[in-house]
Amino acid sequence: MRIAFGYGDWESLLGMQFTAAFRYLSEAFNFELVTFNSGSGEDAVAYVESLLAGGNIDGIVAVTWGTATQVVADRHGVPVVVACSFPSAQEIASVAAFDTFLGGVIDDEVWAGYNAMRALYNAGSRNVTWSGLTIGMSQSHDDRTRGARQFIAENPGMNLITESFTRGTWHDDVRTFAAVFPEMNGMAFTALSDAVYHAMSVEGIASGSVKIAGPDVSSGTGDMFRRGIQVWSCGGQYATAMVSFAILYNYLIDGTRIIPNTAIPISRNYLEISSYEDFQEYEEVVNSPIPLYSAQDIAQMIHFFNPSLSFDDFVREGREFSLSTILARR
Repeated sequence: MRIAFGYGDWESLLGMQFTAAFRYLSEAFNFELVTFNSGSGEDAVAYVESLLAGGNIDGIVAVTWGTATQVVADRHGVPVVVACSFPSAQEIASVAAFDTFLGGVIDDEVWAGYNAMRALYNAGSRNVTWSGLTIGMSQSHDDRTRGARQFIAENPGMNLITESFTRGTWHDDVRTFAAVFPEMNGMAFTALSDAVYHAMSVEGIASGSVKIAGPDVSSGTGDMFRRGIQVWSCGGQYATAMVSFAILYNYLIDGTRIIPNTAIPISRNYLEISSYEDFQEYEEVVNSPIPLYSAQDIAQMIHFFNPSLSFDDFVREGREFSLSTILARR
């Protein structure tokens, strides 16, 4: 059995975590792992066409997906589960209409955007900016924006100076905001990366006077928390991708379809980080030699091994997922 996993930034910390988790799964469940670049637009279609041209891929887990790539997968008869992101609201109806689309598993994105802004507010930031992925590219990022706007609407004492939506060049926003808005004392993002941290240093706003918040953990995140610059983050997405694998494997091993309405993803808790101490605990758990889900944990998510398994079990597990539940299992 050959299973492909698609992502756009394999060199990032999250990309490496995805790779390690799926290599672990490939050994535990005896499949060959194939990785590919997900890309966007015409590139995404070309990557999937190339991947499936040989006719020897049994299933796909992908972080970025849409109608055009689903058309390719369906033509080759390859089932797909998405992970950590979801087709946009404009696309999901057409994607879900394909029998080869098995649904998706995401993290609670509205919660992520809302809590990023709330953390800035609690840290004293009142003049803030928001940097997001271009609206319509990813439902997950759109939902983070919706959560951030919800917090702003509920807290009129917080001033949203400006919003910017790009194809992931949030570090360029840092440079622009620093030059144009001297009153800025907080920045929130739909995703954070080392490029953002570097841009803050270059622009001279990495002293702690400007706080930042947003999903995703990269190599510099711990230092930003330690220095009092970053006040909130969340991660653990690779566990969500492992659950997406379980959804796919259920179908491949005996035809079990877990998600009844593939237009609605299973939503899960992130692992939340609000302090440097949280970050240290997060690092201990996330980077353990045993992934966030062991092979035994994943086996309990597969009907072949656990005949009493139901869709509700996946929903419940997603809502109970936390650092404390992981530590309790171990």
